[in-house]
Amino acid sequence: MEAALKSAYRKAAATVERIRRRRIVFSFRDEDASEPTVYFLVPDYNRPSGGVRTLYRHVDILNAAGLHAVVLHRRRNFRCTWFEHRAPVRNVQQVTICRNDLLVLTELDIDILDRLPRGLKHAIFNQGIHLTWTRATGTELYHYTENPDLVGVVTVSDHSLHVMRHAFNPPRLRRIRLSIDPCIYYWTDASRAKRISYMPRRGERDIPPVLGILRARRVLDDWQILPIDGMAPAEVGDALRTSRIFLSFSEQEGFGLPAAEAMACGNYVIGYHGFGGGEFFRPEFSMPVPSADVLAFASEVERAVNRDREDGGWCQRRGREASAFILSEYSPERERGDVIGTYTEFLQGGTEGSAEVGSNVRYVLGRAV
Repeated sequence: MEAALKSAYRKAAATVERIRRRRIVFSFRDEDASEPTVYFLVPDYNRPSGGVRTLYRHVDILNAAGLHAVVLHRRRNFRCTWFEHRAPVRNVQQVTICRNDLLVLTELDIDILDRLPRGLKHAIFNQGIHLTWTRATGTELYHYTENPDLVGVVTVSDHSLHVMRHAFNPPRLRRIRLSIDPCIYYWTDASRAKRISYMPRRGERDIPPVLGILRARRVLDDWQILPIDGMAPAEVGDALRTSRIFLSFSEQEGFGLPAAEAMACGNYVIGYHGFGGGEFFRPEFSMPVPSADVLAFASEVERAVNRDREDGGWCQRRGREASAFILSEYSPERERGDVIGTYTEFLQGGTEGSAEVGSNVRYVLGRAV
């Protein structure tokens, strides 16, 4: 009964949300603004979310580089307050988008793309490739290939890039390399308790059997289990630096921020890479497990616990190597170059052809960066 009620509630909430979304109206003026602006339409969601925080961060990056960028929310007076940012925030009703501006929407906005005024230049920032089809009910997805006002599509991982290219092959497909904040997520050589962390919001189905198998075999008798949920980013970083092992239960990820953040903090990560995280789940410092294989998952955790028991530095050495790799490959400098290069190109109308990453540039619309 409880499951049926939850299902009915979710369907009702989805219907209400769909009606509200269809009421979004963008004001458009078919003339150039004195200075072009990049508007990011961001979900009205004021809880910890890596995707939302990324959108705000890209606005901050563009503004720091001398471009004009603004966060757009649907509701009046709404803004995210659970993390620090300097992004200017407006609601959709407050702005008029001009011909030389750029509107950036997410993959979950596919159901409102047909409501965009003709001539409104826009891009799709697809952070969750597996969500691409969530709100598409008919021919909306043709927008990726047939709308002349779509100047580009952005993804965040090699996996997302390959899926997007195979499914749609849009003319301007770019990959932005997300960053892991080294001021929040970093490795220290401090001694760590026997502690295993995980995020309970992801992969809820497989958490009980994996932990249940381990407890039944007495693997966790002298280990602490730390669920990480509802914390601010700095608190997450602090918590991750206290654990030796992180369990990744994410089955479908555009990139896989939780596992990357755990590695940056020096954890030996075991579990599902969610496809998007396949590029950094390296066997020398992590252990990928086939999705939904709870026996293999529990077996790898037991193997790591046994090795760490035999050699007290086993997890720590791999965690240190994982941290060095993540913080080098996914640095703020690389993300900054990708963001500035990609959106500068889109503002200028784009150039044909696909690329895996945005281009680093030294001048943006005539201004040095």
